[in-house]
Amino acid sequence: MTLEQLARQGRRQASMTTAMTVTSMMHQIRKESIKQAFSDFENVRYRYELVNVIGGVSYYDDSAARSNEATWFSFNNLGENVIWITYADNIDCDELIPQVKKYVKAVICLGNRKERFHSVYDNILKDNIVDCDNIDDAVRKASKMAVDGDSVMFSPACNVNDGFVCFNERGDYFKQCVKSLM
Repeated sequence: MTLEQLARQGRRQASMTTAMTVTSMMHQIRKESIKQAFSDFENVRYRYELVNVIGGVSYYDDSAARSNEATWFSFNNLGENVIWITYADNIDCDELIPQVKKYVKAVICLGNRKERFHSVYDNILKDNIVDCDNIDDAVRKASKMAVDGDSVMFSPACNVNDGFVCFNERGDYFKQCVKSLM
């Protein structure tokens, strides 16, 4: 069928023809091709990215998660016993209370509004909130707190102004700090 013939059919018929063509082509895709596509897929860097496993503790870089929603989904992926390294600059941190109750073992706080995090999370986490001045210190403190089976996740959950040019640079620095633990 030529494009001209397709155009003469009218919009509804052209849509139906297109849908049927796509459907018939989908049936021609081999299962092996689909399996290969999924196995070749690489995780997005800086978004729930496994950096390393050290002493049974998994370290995740989620530095691209600059909203509560993004961090919310990462908690769901990790499950329980998360040590969350984050920035206290998140003025809406109370939106994450259900996730923190369910998944977080401790919070390591960077940033300028640490008292806000303490007021929101101290009762939930039984005072397991640690304040830090930089990412390197936060990673070292997380490694001391973590036990086999825990996950340490660096997820800002807000836009941050901390001297790094962008989240990529911040995430790369987090990865360097994790690698320095070995």
